Amino acid sequence: MKRSLRPLGLLCLAMVLSACSLTPPVSPTPPLAAATTADTLKSRLTFQPDEGEPRTLIAFIRIDPDRLRAVLVTPYGQRVTTLVRDADGARFEAGDAPGESPLPIPPAWLASRLEWSLWPLDTLRDAFDGSAWQVVDDSAHRDILYRGELAARITPVPDREHARTLTLDDRQGDYRLTIDPMRARDDGEAPMEKN
Repeated sequence: MKRSLRPLGLLCLAMVLSACSLTPPVSPTPPLAAATTADTLKSRLTFQPDEGEPRTLIAFIRIDPDRLRAVLVTPYGQRVTTLVRDADGARFEAGDAPGESPLPIPPAWLASRLEWSLWPLDTLRDAFDGSAWQVVDDSAHRDILYRGELAARITPVPDREHARTLTLDDRQGDYRLTIDPMRARDDGEAPMEKN
């Protein structure tokens, strides 16, 4: 009996390992302290899959030394989800918007893309050091490389001191993410949720 179960066990293990390889790899996480700010960052995020309809949400992002917290709401102010990235990893917390579909992306994907766009170049380089990941800025864009291949390109080069609309072309995830900072006249759309 034991002998006949062994091939089945090996087949199951092979299936699990192959399924894991289909998930895009996640880059090393830079320290939160490097991007900590007392401000709440407000942006419109437009998720455009290579195939399918775009979806726009408003993000209210807080970064402190212990966690990144991004409340994602509809343009009408209903909370779809909250992205949390802390020492326990990245996760989505349930929203309260009736009838709104959940995001079709993993929380670690969104957390890493925000990090690539908000963290300073030197901090990302330090975080990626010794891994399969690299980050390179030039005058026009920031490239994120995985094993020497372009994983994503952010145009223009991110600069949190001079916020402007960024387009993140994600070659790994087959997504384009536009991060459009909200101007002062847009501030009244939704409050940052409290703990």
